[in-house]
Amino acid sequence: MARSADLRNNLAQHAPKNRESKRSDKAIYDAMRDCIEYLQGRMNDHLQGYNLDFQKELSFRQLIEMIRVSGVRMEFDTAFLNRTIKPDGGVIWLTSDSDENYRRLIVVSEVKKQGTNKERQAEGKAKQAQGNAIERLGKNLTGIRAALSHEPLTPFVCFGWGCDFESPYNGSSFVMSKVSMMNEFYPLNRTYVFKKDGSSDRNHFSPVSMYFRESEWTRQEMFNILKEVAETSLRYYLF
Repeated sequence: MARSADLRNNLAQHAPKNRESKRSDKAIYDAMRDCIEYLQGRMNDHLQGYNLDFQKELSFRQLIEMIRVSGVRMEFDTAFLNRTIKPDGGVIWLTSDSDENYRRLIVVSEVKKQGTNKERQAEGKAKQAQGNAIERLGKNLTGIRAALSHEPLTPFVCFGWGCDFESPYNGSSFVMSKVSMMNEFYPLNRTYVFKKDGSSDRNHFSPVSMYFRESEWTRQEMFNILKEVAETSLRYYLF
């Protein structure tokens, strides 16, 4: 069992990282709000009878219902319907005034900070094991991919930053190899909205927009990418 002094040291060690994560969380929330305002201005004439709704979390019930209403499968594990996933930047839904069951995901966003070893090295401290932000990302992405498996698009965006994501990355980067596999071996730092490389005779792949680098992402940078993904999704569902 960890001693109280060890616990205090552990909390102190994570305090700067937590502050940075909170700053990034606020920036991506603001970027998502900017995205809604942009879409409302850009697509105003086509949004009559529709709404753009922001939500901070998704329940398993919502994710399963997205699959259920498609009619493509009938078997589900319903033991955890009230459990939720909480994408760091939340989600934007398209809903309908005339149909309470109409809900389409327009964009899901995440921001992940991982890596403190450069700071620790500068302070003369030993390296730490690389963190688990990527594992948390993978869990959420799995749920979103499942919920959108019957749709032709996967409007999911993640912004990763920190020294664990330094670029240019190469074959020796342990963390970036995880990210590459999570993106089904498609290139990173590119925007993907629609599924790729499939046909009516075989399954499609579902690459998503994975943007990773060492320096922190700004609100404006995230907004520039989010609005492209969100507008592409919105145009698909409206037109």
